[in-house]
Amino acid sequence: MEYREFSTDHAKPQQLDKVLRMMVRLGKFCLLLLAVPVVLAVYKKPLAEQNAMRARLASMEVQRDSLKAERDKLLRQVDWIKTDPNYLEIRARDHENMHKKGEYVIRFVE
Repeated sequence: MEYREFSTDHAKPQQLDKVLRMMVRLGKFCLLLLAVPVVLAVYKKPLAEQNAMRARLASMEVQRDSLKAERDKLLRQVDWIKTDPNYLEIRARDHENMHKKGEYVIRFVE
């Protein structure tokens, strides 16, 4: 039986591969650490613009809703004026200070 001596030539390439793999992993980790701040810096400005635009959109939606409510109110009044003679009479008396012939209007101011 022949004894083979322990060869250090096999151990060194394996150890070198191990070191290289660890260096590659370390390099990937460092790139990841560098990439995160870069991505944040790139998207920080557009993110602030997006938030400003969202706030503007919210205020415009509130304004839209109030204008829709005002429009609906005016459309109801137009419909009442066209179809309801009693509303037309009340509107003429209250807002236009009109009265029927022979009628006296007394207004009390509070």
